[in-house]
Amino acid sequence: MKTNSLLRRATLAVLAIEMLCALGMASVALWHERETRLRALDATLQGRSDSLIGAVQDAEDPGDNVMVDPEEFSPGRGELFAVYNADGKIVGASQGNMSAAALGSRDGFRDVTVHGSHYRVLQRRALRIIDRAETGGQGLRRPVTVVYAIRSDHVWHEILEETRFYLLLSLASVCLTALLLVLLARRLLRPLNDLAAAASSIEPSVLEFAAPASALEAAELRPLADALAQMVTRVRQAFEAERRFVSDAAHELKTGVAVVRSTIQVLSMRTRSAQEYRSGLDRILEDNQRVEELVSRMLTLARFEERAARPSGESDLASEAANAVNNLTGYAEWRGVALHFSNDAGVKVQMDREAVQALVSNLVMNAVQHSSRGSEVRVRVRSNGHGPGKVTLEVEDFGTGISAENLSHVFERFFREDQSRSRETGGAGLGLSICKSIVENAGGSIEIHSEQGKGTTVTALLATVAEK
Repeated sequence: MKTNSLLRRATLAVLAIEMLCALGMASVALWHERETRLRALDATLQGRSDSLIGAVQDAEDPGDNVMVDPEEFSPGRGELFAVYNADGKIVGASQGNMSAAALGSRDGFRDVTVHGSHYRVLQRRALRIIDRAETGGQGLRRPVTVVYAIRSDHVWHEILEETRFYLLLSLASVCLTALLLVLLARRLLRPLNDLAAAASSIEPSVLEFAAPASALEAAELRPLADALAQMVTRVRQAFEAERRFVSDAAHELKTGVAVVRSTIQVLSMRTRSAQEYRSGLDRILEDNQRVEELVSRMLTLARFEERAARPSGESDLASEAANAVNNLTGYAEWRGVALHFSNDAGVKVQMDREAVQALVSNLVMNAVQHSSRGSEVRVRVRSNGHGPGKVTLEVEDFGTGISAENLSHVFERFFREDQSRSRETGGAGLGLSICKSIVENAGGSIEIHSEQGKGTTVTALLATVAEK
């Protein structure tokens, strides 16, 4: 798979943005410089044309021709002018090619190009008044149009030079920025590299993680470092739980196998009667059934834990709970315990039928086993009291209860408060672990309240399926 460097992409993005900003600023600066220089050139044109108009007005020739006294006005280098009468005829002009000073269609400033040379041109209307004695002192009015042109090549050359200067300055700035970005990025990314090195050193044999000080000092990396530390802690706890599970499972299986073996060894020590052999075989079958039940519960727990990453189906909690309670009615009667079921919510939960059956069956079996004869177990499905979209499953018994010091361990695998592991009351210690796995896989929670001598209540809070 092709990899992309975030550092390279970020650096190129910053440089591209800087280049665009530099070009934008250079364009604005050049536009401003151009406008400034053109305004200065226009002011010069205005002044030179004023001087020309003054010299034209001082010319005493009453005819169409205008003779400008060189002592009063003379054009500078690269300057051209022409004076036109009302009929558009040139009545006075400077020396040289007058194409740049040709009469235009309208007055004002304009730019023209003649034989590759650039000119800035100002065209103005003026009135020439000539006082003559022979007209009785009445002035002669001669309207004229003055066109004045100045070479502007030097202006565009200067603007071009400034453009080159700004571009070189921008390029140098981008290169310097790129160098500084690389150096700064390496320095800034050092804590991240240290964190990656520390994370890569984690080994399955030693699940320990200590975030480097450089990563902890960076506010942006502190959450990642804490998350890695918490993840490693959770993985270590999960591994420890798995090791305990394997160890406890091996112990349970070994104990069951050892009981069966000891029974067989006792039977084979001497010749026995048919009744003794039958009694021994019955004990072997009973012990073998306990081992089989242990293996079945272990497989059930593993099966529900594997479902955590897969979406489950939907089922009616009240209906499936009622079926599970009905299936256990005979067992409860045999134990002398009455089962009562009630519900006020026919809602669906994100659990398949097998999961609901296993959850209710394990909770009810556990309650019945720890209830005395003549007692009762109550199973309730309720939807009120926990907010919208929530439903609770409660299993309440009035049996021996659980001591306060053991209450926090009841959901652990193979935990049993009765350490005697008798055939009458003892189980594999996996029932509540299976229930916890089922509920948490469905996105719910489970808790237990108990008081010794008064009974126990297990409450599972589940989310309902939204109606479509």
